[in-house]
Amino acid sequence: MKKNYILLSLLSLLVFLTSCNDILEENPVGLATAESYYSTPKGIEDGLKATYTTLRGFYGNEYAFFLTVTGTDMYTNGFGGATNNPDYNNYSPNFLGSSGYVKTIWDNFYVGINQANAVIGRAPKVVGLSEAERNRIIGEARFLRALYYFHLVQQFGDIHFTLEETQGVETEARRTPVATVYQQGIVPDLQFAVANLPVKTQNYGRVTKHAAEGLLARVQLTLGNWAEAEKMAAAVINSNDHSLVKNYGDLWDINKELNPEVIWSVQYTDNPLTNGSGNQGHLYFQFDYTLNPALTRDIANGRPFQRFMPTNYTLNLFDLSKDSRFDGSFKTVWIANTKATINGKTVQPGDTAIKIVMHPVPDEVQKTAPYWLIDYNNKWVASVTDPREIGGSNRRQFPTLKKYLDPLRVSVNATDGRRDFIVLRLAEMYLIAGEAAFRQGNLAKAAEYVNVVRTRAALPGKVAEMQVKTTDLNEDFFMDERGRELAGEMHRWYDLKRSGKFLDRIKKYNLDAAVNVKEMHLVRPIPQTQIDRVTNPGDFLQNPGY
Repeated sequence: MKKNYILLSLLSLLVFLTSCNDILEENPVGLATAESYYSTPKGIEDGLKATYTTLRGFYGNEYAFFLTVTGTDMYTNGFGGATNNPDYNNYSPNFLGSSGYVKTIWDNFYVGINQANAVIGRAPKVVGLSEAERNRIIGEARFLRALYYFHLVQQFGDIHFTLEETQGVETEARRTPVATVYQQGIVPDLQFAVANLPVKTQNYGRVTKHAAEGLLARVQLTLGNWAEAEKMAAAVINSNDHSLVKNYGDLWDINKELNPEVIWSVQYTDNPLTNGSGNQGHLYFQFDYTLNPALTRDIANGRPFQRFMPTNYTLNLFDLSKDSRFDGSFKTVWIANTKATINGKTVQPGDTAIKIVMHPVPDEVQKTAPYWLIDYNNKWVASVTDPREIGGSNRRQFPTLKKYLDPLRVSVNATDGRRDFIVLRLAEMYLIAGEAAFRQGNLAKAAEYVNVVRTRAALPGKVAEMQVKTTDLNEDFFMDERGRELAGEMHRWYDLKRSGKFLDRIKKYNLDAAVNVKEMHLVRPIPQTQIDRVTNPGDFLQNPGY
């Protein structure tokens, strides 16, 4: 599936149109139906491919970032977020079931679930498949169904739950308890996938046994099943089929995205005919560098929508003297691409135009530097008024997350990025295993797992200083370590929710959200369109408070 991404098409109706007396008449000479097409090996395989399309409707999309990255301790609104969509981060009273992003996530995942149900229900009847191939197809579909339900229960709580394909119009729905969705859907689906998927696949981008183990580890961690979480994460680690890349920053080199640390990623492509809207993550975490006179918008630096700005908690999270992950994650230097004057000095293309430093700098030094020297004074980033300080220019200036930058886009204004979206990678497995071991009281093993990740993160000569001891471990350490390793990767809202510290951390670290956030915000509002369309509204109520 890599770059020749599976053409995810639904059934097509072929018609020939003929003309008679200026009236077009349909003359169907071929008609494909689900009953006929999905009954063949090729048809059921195409049905499986269609089940993957939902992934692109979430990973790398703006609404998904708003619902997983912002409104947390790590990210608040940048200028673009505050201007265009402030309610999600701020937990505003305007964040209701009528909000477009909750409708999008709800509709998108239920489309994927129904497609998965179709494949799972029809595959047993297909003639011409070996049993291993049949179970592989069902295993992939069950993995995807589990993933889609996992997002839905985390976002919305009790949801409509079905394991059967919907073939006609259904107007009734009922909300199934979260525990039931896990017990009857998510966990057994992933267990089946672990048992039936191959370790490796010929089509890069297909889910594998290790992807299923990795997702099940994440699910079990969420459920508090520590032993099972460690077991599944350790299975991936001990397989030796994956390894950490040597340098943390190499993970985000778009020319190195086929690397052994990636367990599974959602595929995007450089072909505009198959890439759809593409991975748009490159738009949202950007400093508006175009305010600088020596910089004009270009492909390498990206198109800055400034949606998401790191909080002070994030900026203070890294020890820059020994941890490479801040520089590996964030861009802090911009090189001039046009001639200009800064602080009375001529700047030529190739010179430094902007430099962010993570400490205070005297005003006289900033005013005489031959570039914009932006410093950090640990004021709440959203209240900064100094244009040469992080958060300045009305939330436009901050370190840019490099994880989604896409220098291979086809044009300066292109939004359809081609970077793959990493969903599961090996470093997360070490952190899951470490946290799960800690929760079971095995502190030595927990430190051993975590120190593998910290060894890779260490600056040259700093490996010993990066090692943690058993006395360093506590719940906050694991939240902090996941923040350092996984910043911006669509984990944080879920991590806060499962931690039991959702309200405490948001109120402490995200002052934009602190004013409004309440217990009710542990789930999102059910889309109003869903409530309006059911004929049994008494059985399908809105989440409390919305």
